[in-house]
Amino acid sequence: MSAVDAALTVVDDFEANTSSSVAWQLDRYWTLQRIRRLLRHPNELNQRGLNACAPAAFFRIWFARDPVSAARFACSLLRNGSASIGSLVVAPSQRLRDQNYALLKSVTDAAHPGATPEGADWMLLSALRDSENVLIDYVGEPYTVGDMAAGVTLPSTLCGWLNATNLYSAVANETNVVTVSSQQRLFELIPTSNVDIVLLVNSSFQAGLSPTIPSGQQPGLGGIHIPDHYVLMTAPFARSNDSTWLQMEVWTWGRTVTGWVGYSQFFTKYFGYIVATSR
Repeated sequence: MSAVDAALTVVDDFEANTSSSVAWQLDRYWTLQRIRRLLRHPNELNQRGLNACAPAAFFRIWFARDPVSAARFACSLLRNGSASIGSLVVAPSQRLRDQNYALLKSVTDAAHPGATPEGADWMLLSALRDSENVLIDYVGEPYTVGDMAAGVTLPSTLCGWLNATNLYSAVANETNVVTVSSQQRLFELIPTSNVDIVLLVNSSFQAGLSPTIPSGQQPGLGGIHIPDHYVLMTAPFARSNDSTWLQMEVWTWGRTVTGWVGYSQFFTKYFGYIVATSR
């Protein structure tokens, strides 16, 4: 039995136990269906309009690398309103768990079409982010001031989540003010079956992305940007022969994006990386 099959059995067992109620204002059947989908296709996990890119990167990695543990976590979270990632207890607020998801989705998507994640995605991402907050509840409301303020995640917090899985022998946080040497280091990074790499960027990092090296034009000026988004590196980066263009492949917002962007432009939107090496 594959790890994914074993993980699906965890979900099947939960669903078969009809006495297992849920601690969220979510449809039990469709939430479990979505969990199954994520176990089979982790790439499809999507934060959509939520300011929850760090939880998204984490769950994208965890569902792919350890689906059985991720399935147990998701089912426990749905049933009990809390669950554990190793020794880390994820216990979101009652305010979040009392959110009427169907109503939230209806209202939010009327103003911002497609902004609300699928129910299981919304639960997972919001719960992990809210559990870390002390002063401000994270209540999973896309495109609101509260979502932007309460959804901020520091690189050290993301490292803590990765370490909590007990999958890694080392998790290195190399997010910082980018120098020439750290730019060069980016081209030495190679995601593999035992290495996960998360990049800290500005959310506009893929502006101007082209499937091929643009011909007859120069990339625009980089400007000044702040770090506000995490993406999962899925292939090594490469430079064009004249170092004017950079080829990237990363996972973000529920899909893999690939193409060429301006070299100097990208590095005004790049703020380092986290490398997690498995045991």
